[in-house]
Amino acid sequence: MEIRLIQLVLLTFVGGIAMGVSFPFTGSLFPIAFIAFMPLLLINMQLNKFGRGRFWIRFGLNYLYFLLFNTITSWWIYYASEEGVYMAVLANSLLMTVPFFFGAFITRQLGEGRGLLAIMVLWMSFEYLHFYWELSWPWLNLGHILGDTPKLMQWYEYSGVTGGTFWVLLINVFVYLIVRNLVVRKETLKIQTPIFLFIALGLIIPVSSSLFIYYTYEEKIDPVDIVVAQPNIEAHHEKFYTPWTVQLEKMFRLAEPEVTANVDLVLCPETAINIGLDEKALDEEQPIRYVRSFQNLKEGVPVLIGAFTQAFFREENSPASRPYADFWYEDYNTALLIDPLKPIQSYHKSKLVLGSEKLPFVGLLPFLKDYSVELGGTSGLLGTGAEPEVFEASGVHFAPVICYESVYGEYVSYYTRKGAEIITVITNDGWWQDTPGYKQHRMFSQIRAIENRRSVARSANTGVSCFIDQRGEIISELRYNEAGVLHESINKNTAFTFFVKYGDIFGRIALFMAIGLFIFACVTYLKSKGIRTS
Repeated sequence: MEIRLIQLVLLTFVGGIAMGVSFPFTGSLFPIAFIAFMPLLLINMQLNKFGRGRFWIRFGLNYLYFLLFNTITSWWIYYASEEGVYMAVLANSLLMTVPFFFGAFITRQLGEGRGLLAIMVLWMSFEYLHFYWELSWPWLNLGHILGDTPKLMQWYEYSGVTGGTFWVLLINVFVYLIVRNLVVRKETLKIQTPIFLFIALGLIIPVSSSLFIYYTYEEKIDPVDIVVAQPNIEAHHEKFYTPWTVQLEKMFRLAEPEVTANVDLVLCPETAINIGLDEKALDEEQPIRYVRSFQNLKEGVPVLIGAFTQAFFREENSPASRPYADFWYEDYNTALLIDPLKPIQSYHKSKLVLGSEKLPFVGLLPFLKDYSVELGGTSGLLGTGAEPEVFEASGVHFAPVICYESVYGEYVSYYTRKGAEIITVITNDGWWQDTPGYKQHRMFSQIRAIENRRSVARSANTGVSCFIDQRGEIISELRYNEAGVLHESINKNTAFTFFVKYGDIFGRIALFMAIGLFIFACVTYLKSKGIRTS
């Protein structure tokens, strides 16, 4: 049976919407994800039979599918920046079409079976590379679809989110085979039994293994006492125009009743100190003195807090450098650990928000500096840290993860390999108002807890500050648009998971397989044209 173009267009709409509503907090109907990619596979395989105009039809249908998916899952960026949502949705949708063009080429040269394998490994390679290149935006990786169901993703401690992507793709491929055989090839339902068996096993094994890990996992009791403040200061205007004294006073007034001699750390949100601090004279800065005055009153408790900091240079240090009189300076989004017993520890945010804190390829195209927009962070280019830094206070090693960095699984695992026993996340999620954005951002901390088997303390300017255990379950949390404080004892851990030891093996294997299949397809194509390859 030949499927007509109008039918392919309808499949595109159905598939794109289905994938969008399967994503956490834009529907959270995650089981739909196991069939929502199937229409895209069917569309691309059927288009291989088309002749003239096939390229543009493929582009149009794929782009429409991903435009629907990205719009449904990312529309909330609008509240931070109208320009930002257009950039995120339009550009990311375009990038997501690329694996299918390479997949179509490989399918035509090597056949449908290898073509389906190629699409899987190409998509996984795309997601893997999306963590590392200049246009990085891995928010919508398919493995995140399980993000609000921690019971079902316990095996991420071995595979990371790329394993979840593989699972979703694999089941969709089996579903595609059934639909193709029944609808296109007109086969009987009975002879599809082996494929149904593979689908059943493909669902039962990961689910049952995850539930087994979840219910048998036991945290070693090794408590760390932490107080988390959520000041709930409006993000767009109040956060950056209210005097720092007022903001710090509010945070410490919230925290003060909970701080006792047993508390190991007070955690405050990203950019809680909203004025630039000179990094060469931190101890002389008034906000730091204010923090120290609080510590003098409260048992000398260490404070991990977000701040804007600045460094000055004799010459341009990086694309983020700006001229100032006879000097150059850089702004940083910084985490500071202020401990009365030792020098201030600092870490600069390294995974920056695309568009607002960094621009792609600005080193090659410096004029792009003038086009940074406000996407959910600081407006203007920021300097970055060289590598993850681990803080130590009260005999505990903390990972000072800042905001968007919590999206990056392998990056957070570097902290753990460097000795982090607790993950702290400081963030400012008020940019997106009460939308799926801050909820999705919170779920990344749950995924990181599972991958690293580290408890997480999360302090947000507003929604959601929380504590998360090593199974990814929320222990306690503060709601959006609520000022308050949390106080919990969470367990530290020193053991390394498979993912921490070896990283994203699924992603790397997929990348090598994709390269191998593409080379094989190129050689096959050249031979078909009578060109010798040896």
